[in-house]
Amino acid sequence: MSFVKVEKNQSSAPSEADMKKAMVQSGGVPGEVTGNNTARTLTYTGLVNHTVYENKLIEIARGRRTSWNFVWADAQAA
Repeated sequence: MSFVKVEKNQSSAPSEADMKKAMVQSGGVPGEVTGNNTARTLTYTGLVNHTVYENKLIEIARGRRTSWNFVWADAQAA
């Protein structure tokens, strides 16, 4: 299981629905979203290109490149 954390920079963190929609459009399978307007974390499965997801989220949530900070954790089960 992998996750991406989207933290507020210039705008509040995007909504749960926007994060999941961007993940589907990026080729991942979204899981649970936790957090609040300061930071939200989305778990997901699948191979997701980080840049593609970030661009899709910016498009869907009507943000800018500087709106949020992204923290990625990709884990492979041993």
